[in-house]
Amino acid sequence: MPRPEYTYVMSAADPADELFHPVGDHAAWSESYYFNFVDPATGVGAFTRMGFRPNDGWADALHAVYLPGGRVAFTYQRRTDLSPALVDALGPADPTVGDLTLRRGDPFRRWDIVYAGDAQDVDDPTVMLAATRDRPEGWNRSARLDMDVAFEAISGPHYAVAGAQGHFEQTGRVRGTIRLGDEQWDVNGYGVRDKSWGPRTWQAPSGTAAKAAGPAAVEQGCFLNWFSMNFGADLALGGACGKTADGTFRGKGWIQRDGETLDLTDVTMTTEYDPDNPLLHRTVQLRAIDGNGSSIVVDGTVLTICPTKIPRRDGVTFVNEGLARFHAEGREGFGIAEHWHAVPR
Repeated sequence: MPRPEYTYVMSAADPADELFHPVGDHAAWSESYYFNFVDPATGVGAFTRMGFRPNDGWADALHAVYLPGGRVAFTYQRRTDLSPALVDALGPADPTVGDLTLRRGDPFRRWDIVYAGDAQDVDDPTVMLAATRDRPEGWNRSARLDMDVAFEAISGPHYAVAGAQGHFEQTGRVRGTIRLGDEQWDVNGYGVRDKSWGPRTWQAPSGTAAKAAGPAAVEQGCFLNWFSMNFGADLALGGACGKTADGTFRGKGWIQRDGETLDLTDVTMTTEYDPDNPLLHRTVQLRAIDGNGSSIVVDGTVLTICPTKIPRRDGVTFVNEGLARFHAEGREGFGIAEHWHAVPR
């Protein structure tokens, strides 16, 4: 029996939050747009993050497509013409960096993710954990990537915070076409988007900053796990867990079930890592309680990891984006299990 398609319902959402916000004075002020999705029939998926840092003078776009057989089509581009005045003048313009454009539809209802340009076709994306100079010859092939998919919201956005520093997440259905060279995939799946604005440093605390942050701060190793997953039109969840003083990962999130979105509390995540490389997660288990007091347990198996890298003051932070298959309540779903690792020089 087919599951019902739940219609979009918006609750306590400000359409202005879909646009560029007035640029704040903080040096690390940022505005970002993120989308992911997986087609359960083909296993093809993608994640996109476009971030604007006008006080630093630049914006970047990271766009990666998960392909059959563990391949990834990877792209990263920057623009360096930004200023607070330019961002403030963008208004309702479609966010664009390099060959990636995010086309605006009605607020909280639709976006189109459009890419047309070069990409790196990578057979083993974990090679990107190594510095470029240390990667083997032929680790990627240049290929033309064309992608045009529509993200149509299923439920209203779930706000973690709002105001001058905000963040929300939203689940939706994704349909469209992806072409890489002579290969083509028609995708029909589900995914999650988020929007953030305000100061963002994207670094694990270190040195004196770690001491000031208290006992929960970390200096190296995995310090944050973010997750999102969809089991169809009627069940999706997401959230984040940070490393606590006792070494466990705890946090909060949201769950959308049968058209209703609730907070997730008492979220814990445990991870099994590759014994040969502690930067690569293999399985995850998520436990949480929703706003109605019901518990949920989710088991995930990581299928493909696409590492991304952020420079730190004393090293790098790897944000390892794991395409994963999830099981909960007798159902199978797909999504992203993202692990953040601080690695010193």
